[in-house]
Amino acid sequence: MSRKEKVLLFGRGMVYQRKKERLFENYEVAAVLDNAVPSRWESAVNPAESTAKEESGGIVMNPAELAGHPEFGKSSDIPIVLLSYALGDMYRQLRELGVSQKRIRFGPMIEPYNTFENMLFSDGGELVFEEEEIFYQDQKWNLHIKTDPSNLEKLTDVLKSTPLYRRSEDVVNGLPLTPLDDTYGMNRGTPIDRYYIEQFLTSHKKYICGTVMEIGDREYTKKFGGNRVTDSLILDVEKENLKNRQIKGNFATGEGLLEESIDCLICTQTLPFIYDLCSAADNIVRILKRGGTALITAAGISQIIQYEKLHYGHFWSFTEQSLRRLFEENADVEFVDAVTYGNVKSSAAFLYGISCEELAQEELDFHDPNYQLIVAVVVKKKGGNGADDEDLAYDSAGNQ
Repeated sequence: MSRKEKVLLFGRGMVYQRKKERLFENYEVAAVLDNAVPSRWESAVNPAESTAKEESGGIVMNPAELAGHPEFGKSSDIPIVLLSYALGDMYRQLRELGVSQKRIRFGPMIEPYNTFENMLFSDGGELVFEEEEIFYQDQKWNLHIKTDPSNLEKLTDVLKSTPLYRRSEDVVNGLPLTPLDDTYGMNRGTPIDRYYIEQFLTSHKKYICGTVMEIGDREYTKKFGGNRVTDSLILDVEKENLKNRQIKGNFATGEGLLEESIDCLICTQTLPFIYDLCSAADNIVRILKRGGTALITAAGISQIIQYEKLHYGHFWSFTEQSLRRLFEENADVEFVDAVTYGNVKSSAAFLYGISCEELAQEELDFHDPNYQLIVAVVVKKKGGNGADDEDLAYDSAGNQ
């Protein structure tokens, strides 16, 4: 196995955050340079501040430390990757510290790209040094442009007149002002959010066993639980039907919910309509048996349907962070495993009411965590082994 190249990274802002996982995978990162970290002289004034902090096996240090550093100093040949759009400013700072030009590399040229970097570099464009200045060049389009020392993104103003710049009218002109279907796409086929919900439940169907409760009906209990399910309950906020094993209950208030009564809860697209989320989360955990599991999905990106808004209230949209934290803060939760689904195209299609049958599978399955159409979590309660057939909350007649 070939040895990874050793590098220093300079900057811990947005460019660093987007690329750091790939950089640490592909390189041996000896240290990270950050102007926000005090130098040893500043630390002498304020000893409470550390001059070097651990970062994924390396250290974080002020660039001023380079000059006298035994491994990274003037005589070193370890490359320094600039992770910022203020490339000229960082370049001049390193040169004043005695760092040779041949050691300096441009982080924005390293994948993964955002849309701006993709425009610049995905088709042969590059950044080059020329007489202590940094230029952008693209031989295909005969471009040679001096960059702004403090803001690489100012290149966009120049590139608007070139074929590299993607015209918004190519996308916007065909978009109607109203959706094709205002019922999530149900009149055209399967709603795109349901495609993702079923992916999630398919991946975690092993948890659908023992006494299972589902919101509104038992469609997913039947589809994904099979013979692992020993008792199937329906939870409805408005009415009960004991013959159908339907229980009236309210997650916000806890009304009608029996503590430690089920092995698995299937709760899809329900939390956005509950205002008191913290109480709802606590009651969800409370009704799980020890070791039980809740499979929960919620909308990240969604239209608002007036009937649902007026009848229940439509209060929330979620991110992976918010849904995860909602349950992690409960002391009875063993773990929360979160996943997101969607991308900009599937999200836009969903808002327009386009069904999943009208998109290609690769368009549906492409995952972009910045466009979280569906957010889903597996919530596992502490203790026990999960399903427990001997301790059913309701008998076959539906009696508690």
